[in-house]
Order: sequence, then structure tokens, then C-alpha cells
Amino acid sequence: MGSLPPLPDVQSEQAKIPLVVKKVGLVNIRVPYAGVHFGDGVSFVQRPVITVYVNLPRDQRGIHASRSYESVFKVVNQLMSSRNRLEDVCARVAEELLARHEYSTKSICELKGEVFRISKTPTSMVEAYEPISVWAHASSERLNALMKTRRGIGVSVSGVTACPCAQKTVKILAESERNSMIGDDNIVGTHMQRTLATVKLLLVDGETIDLLELVDLVKDCMSAPSYEVLKRIDEARVVLKALGNPLFVEDVARLIAAQISQRYRALDDRTKVLVHVKSIESIHSYDLEAKLSATIGEIRKSLDE
Repeated sequence: MGSLPPLPDVQSEQAKIPLVVKKVGLVNIRVPYAGVHFGDGVSFVQRPVITVYVNLPRDQRGIHASRSYESVFKVVNQLMSSRNRLEDVCARVAEELLARHEYSTKSICELKGEVFRISKTPTSMVEAYEPISVWAHASSERLNALMKTRRGIGVSVSGVTACPCAQKTVKILAESERNSMIGDDNIVGTHMQRTLATVKLLLVDGETIDLLELVDLVKDCMSAPSYEVLKRIDEARVVLKALGNPLFVEDVARLIAAQISQRYRALDDRTKVLVHVKSIESIHSYDLEAKLSATIGEIRKSLDE
């Protein structure tokens, strides 16, 4: 068999339509990465998937997709046996993307996965595995001979919210009809729902926070936390806690943003906070969502006014 002639580089051909494409990439690359560092003894991430993008100049037809996969493989393979923060792994991949895609000036790497820790129920102290969805992000930009990289981290946490509006209405109705109330004399029933809060922080200049600490902060901003297993006494404790702390999804979103700005005083004012709270409604045929986006500086300024 004779040797093959030179293969055509179709990706480097002149673009048929000269327009910049901001993001071209590979979505949901599955990798066996496990060398991630967390507190409380958690040191690995389950089922991680990585998505990567680079930008494409107006005069080039396509990206060399194999270079994107090779960037992920190289970094993951190098870091497999060591412990690194998720956002640092993404930063290494984003920088490797620009090194291989010489025509690109911007790159993005996003990692999604799940970690588990052991949690205990509030009263019976029964242990269970608590799954936590985690997110990491990095974007790199080539500025002449310099490369600027920004990192991001995030979590998704489920909990319980109790409706404050229905609770007040229930109390009025119960008193007018002399119905008995739930719990003690100060707690009135209302509809409750499972609520999911997703929080992402776009960090500045290499700063970081502990992901599991962020998980606990978000859980504390719900009417009550949710659990994988509950004994009867635990169920009663969770219900009473939720009824004693009724919150709208809007309340939860604002509370999360406020708590982040106050808890993490060392975070730069330019740090971006993205909060998305979704309530899976129990008595409505639709769900409710609240989204909040602001810098730490904007949140602090608003709270000080």
C-alpha cells in the first residue's frame, strides 16, 4: 500500500460567510477524573463531564476539534494522581486550549459533577449519603503575549420552602372558623415545596472558597433543609422548622446573595454572584423561579443603603 497524499486541512479554509463565532466546542466530555480536593474528607467527584469552547475568527471555517479533546485529555491525565480544586483544573484546560488553538483568543472550560458526603438527620442522627451537584468554570483570554484566566465555582442544593402568604391566610381562616392549628399556638400550616437553589460565583484573581461551606450556607437560606432519610421524629422537626421560617423563592435568592457577601468578606467586590432558585410547587400546576445576578460590590452597597 502506497503512502497517502497530504490530507486537506478543511478547517483552515476561508470561511464561506465571514462572521465571528463566539463559541465552538465539545459538549459533555466524560472523564474519569477523581483527584479533587474538598474539606470534610471528601476528595473526589463522581461522573464528571467537561465542556470546552474556543472562539473562531471571521476568516476561518472551523476549529480543529481534536485539539480541544486533546487539551482535556492532557490536563486530566496529568492531574489524575493529585488533588486540585475544580476551578484550577478548568483553568489549566482553558489555557491549554489557547495554546493548541493558535487562531483563537478566548476559551472556556466548564466541569459538572457530583460529590457525596455523609450527613445526619436533625434529631435521630441517622446517617445518609448526601449528593451535591458541583460546578466549576474557567475562561481564558489571550491579550498579546499575555493570558488572563478567570475562575468560577458553584453548587446546586435542594431544600424546603413554606409559603408565607398562604400561612397568613390559613391563620385568618382558621381563627374565623375556629379550626385547630398545626403544631404549637404560634405555628400555622401552609403549603410546602421542594426548592432547588443553584449558586455560581465568578471569582477574581485566583480567589476561592470551600464548596462544601457554600453548600451549608445555601441550605441555611431555605425554610428547612431536605434529607435523604428521615425518621418520624426527624420529619416532624423538619416540618416545624419550615413552618416557623416561611420564605418565598424571592426571599431565598436575596438571602443567599446577602449571606455570601457577608460571610466571604475577603471576596473582591468584582466577584459575580449568580443565584437561581426554583420552587417545585405542590398546590400549583406550575413552578416558580427567581434569578438574581450582581457583583459582591453591588450587593454590599445595596445592603448598606
